[in-house]
Amino acid sequence: MKKLLFVSLIFLSIACSKKTENSENQDEAVKTETVAAKKYACPMQCEGEKTYAQAGKCPVCKMDLQEIALVETDSTGHVH
Repeated sequence: MKKLLFVSLIFLSIACSKKTENSENQDEAVKTETVAAKKYACPMQCEGEKTYAQAGKCPVCKMDLQEIALVETDSTGHVH
């Protein structure tokens, strides 16, 4: 009986640790999606409206790219 209880506890602990790993992996995926949603552009607009997915330097003027605000297009509350 004690052996059965011990084996059951081992399986339970393994199941709980896998659940924790899965939730951590999901948290990482959410962070990755959040990072991917950011856009960067040259503050001097050397290339017009061109944007980049990652921060870096403008290939034309070599200035640091700046994060641009993403405009939401939800106009449900907008009344003319």
